[in-house]
Amino acid sequence: MKVSEPRNIRNIVVVSHGNAGKTTLAEAILFKKKLIDRMGKVEDGNTVSDYQPEEKERKFSISTSIISFEHEGVKINYIDTPGYADFVGEVLSGIKGGDNALMLINAGSGIEVQTRRYWRYLVDQHKPRAFFVNKLDLEETDFGKMVNQLRETFGMKVIPLTFPFFEDGKLSGVKSILGPQKSTLDDAIINEFEKELIEVAAEGDDTLLAKYLEGKELSEEEIKIGLKNAFVKELFFPVFAGSALTLIGIEELLEFMAFFMASPEDIGFIEGVNPRTAQPEKRQISKDEFFSAFVFKTLSDPYVGKLSFTKVYSGILSANAFVYNSTKDVSEKVSQIVFLNGSMQEQTEEVVAGDICVITKLNVTQTNDTLSDKDNPIVFEKISFPEPMLTRAMRPKTKIDEDRMSIGLARILDEDFTIKISKNTETKDQLISGVGETHLSVIVEKLRDRFGVNIELTTPKVPYRETITGKVKVEGKYKKQTGGHGQYGHCFLEVEPTERGKDFVFESRIFGGAIPKQYIPAVEKGVREARESGILAGYPVVDIKVAVVDGSYHPVDSSELAFKVAGSMALKKALVEGASILLEPIEKITVIVEEQYMGDVIGDLNSKRGKVIGMRSEGNKQVIEALVPLAELLNYANDLNSITQGTGEFQMEFSHYEPVPLKIAEKIVQNAQVSKENVEG
Repeated sequence: MKVSEPRNIRNIVVVSHGNAGKTTLAEAILFKKKLIDRMGKVEDGNTVSDYQPEEKERKFSISTSIISFEHEGVKINYIDTPGYADFVGEVLSGIKGGDNALMLINAGSGIEVQTRRYWRYLVDQHKPRAFFVNKLDLEETDFGKMVNQLRETFGMKVIPLTFPFFEDGKLSGVKSILGPQKSTLDDAIINEFEKELIEVAAEGDDTLLAKYLEGKELSEEEIKIGLKNAFVKELFFPVFAGSALTLIGIEELLEFMAFFMASPEDIGFIEGVNPRTAQPEKRQISKDEFFSAFVFKTLSDPYVGKLSFTKVYSGILSANAFVYNSTKDVSEKVSQIVFLNGSMQEQTEEVVAGDICVITKLNVTQTNDTLSDKDNPIVFEKISFPEPMLTRAMRPKTKIDEDRMSIGLARILDEDFTIKISKNTETKDQLISGVGETHLSVIVEKLRDRFGVNIELTTPKVPYRETITGKVKVEGKYKKQTGGHGQYGHCFLEVEPTERGKDFVFESRIFGGAIPKQYIPAVEKGVREARESGILAGYPVVDIKVAVVDGSYHPVDSSELAFKVAGSMALKKALVEGASILLEPIEKITVIVEEQYMGDVIGDLNSKRGKVIGMRSEGNKQVIEALVPLAELLNYANDLNSITQGTGEFQMEFSHYEPVPLKIAEKIVQNAQVSKENVEG
């Protein structure tokens, strides 16, 4: 579907809490527009927008998808986003692609957690937004009550444009407050809403406002113009009633999308920075401007390759042209451009400013990159993705899986910026971090289904440490006779604890040649190797000072190897005699929550052996800072989601090491012994 002017395009991101019916609404629109013969169902895995294997298997949206259709000469790009908190990165990508937002409300559930969260994102991005109260065909729903809740939550500029009516207790249709139908809506509350709409319409246009203040009546056409302007300026947020499943309220919603929602031309311009001068610049959203575009999402298709979801902001994008990636300072050839309708692709030769398309097989370009004219470069603001909060260790099931894993992960990292891959060099764990448990399990499925890589996720190991608590003097003596030259190394070490964080200090206090100088480095090497694995549970030994103070040697049998072994033996004795203990890493955690959850979050941190060290307010959020053992935080993303209904966020960083409580240390030592026996067995 090709358009020639930005004014004939509407880009609409559709957001909601899970199970509000975004995908069903897309099906209803496509069916209404006769683009499909029958409506698919999410539970049957046959909808247009939920086409990926993981979505069909799980029965809910995981990835942002686009369906496009025409209504009254206007092209509408419907950006369908997931509703579940684990896939917030996809929602943020969709918001970047949209010029308007439609927020779905489940009439049976009301305003839910993610609704509030996505509202904040939309406010921050200055997206004009409307509500569609869906599922009014369910029993015991109350549209009037829903409108009141919306106004209480999001402000009094939330005003209904349609009201449902019922026959024999069943949803029969909707009627508009304004226009020819208004005479049939004889209700004091509805009349009050009509007055509010006329006031809003007047606010949307200075000429209309002057006329209104003079007491003159606005015409129906003037009210429409005023409401459109007010909507684009975020002066009011209309509410529509309906049921996607029964197709009620769809036509009225489509009319609003086509005639009231903002076109790219209404948005006017987009701000960016010239990468060569570092000065801010603006691009008019016009096909007559220099070319610029932004990649807001990437999808790695195992058959087609990389798909770059691209919003053209200015100029014209042409197939087989070269574009300049101004983010990475590299040029790329655009081979093929397609419009998407779910998984269906429609090839096109060009895309005008304001429209959304997919570019196939770009080599370097990825999400958050700006494409532009090379002689007139610009870089647009990037999407700010949340930091991943849940970390797991990855275990490839076979050697083949291990070989393929890095390729599969690289492809998935291209399309999902809420994932991070790292390696703990100490524990040897290959780590993957994501938003939540479901998010990570979907990654496992993608690796399996797309790239033939089978992995399992486990809880990461905690990098404990070992240290001594008392000063000791120990002897290490290695003597071996083998028939010819033997082996002889002998040293005395003084070992004592140092302050936390000093790690390891070694010095020689040998006087008079008890040990020749050339063997002192060998003693140190033996000590260093021995401290790599402590005696309690095999963890590195830290925060000790070791001094070699005496010893003896044999003029023939002594060697570097013998003194290295002697040094190692001495340290092992020191760990026993110096009453070794385990240390655990303590994290500084910063938790950001709504005030209503503050008490529960603090209680949970206390139960995790945490110490709250600070609290403060930031806007409408509460910030809690605490010191908590890492061992207690391995599942904290899940715990916080449960406490705060998915609204809490946290960050953590290493602070220091502290002794492990005795009972917990005993369990760690016991588990380490069992693991060792299993390996040896």
